Amino acid sequence: MLIVTGMPGAGKDEFIKVARSMGFVDVHMGDTVRKYSREHAIEQKDYSIGKFAGSERLTHGMDIWARRTAENIKEPDKTIVDGLRNVEELDYFRNKFENVRVVAIYANHEDRLDRILKRDREDDVKNPVELNGRDERELSWGIGRVISLADYMIVNDGTLDEFRSRAREFIIRIEKDQGEKS
Repeated sequence: MLIVTGMPGAGKDEFIKVARSMGFVDVHMGDTVRKYSREHAIEQKDYSIGKFAGSERLTHGMDIWARRTAENIKEPDKTIVDGLRNVEELDYFRNKFENVRVVAIYANHEDRLDRILKRDREDDVKNPVELNGRDERELSWGIGRVISLADYMIVNDGTLDEFRSRAREFIIRIEKDQGEKS
């Protein structure tokens, strides 16, 4: 299982698209959060969903979104999970599944904001102040620690084609290494 983490707009979705094209099934913790937030009639805006996600962590434990998301994982060896935010989630996945590898995607703040504004998702931030708020919220959940504990890091500082190429080469190398260990 691959788990991808990184700050908003770093390139996680593009990495996942490459993995999907190589036969991986993607499972998104954010989809789980949005599903539960709709069931609780939460406004589908970044701040509201984030506040709900944080509240659920306080009520049910820091690993609640990992536990709820794991219910959707059928083939761990060919699954890529998006949305890891804290060490408790990482510990949950590592205790539940074998061969969990964490990939952190890094991009600078300016590039991330530019990408977020271009993707124009309904529940996304709309300006630098909102991105700073979202970054602070995710850092408060522990994403910085998870990024620092990642098994691998890919820097997304070039063109989209360059990043896709790096992602593909990385996945090929990881699968080769895993095959040699089996």
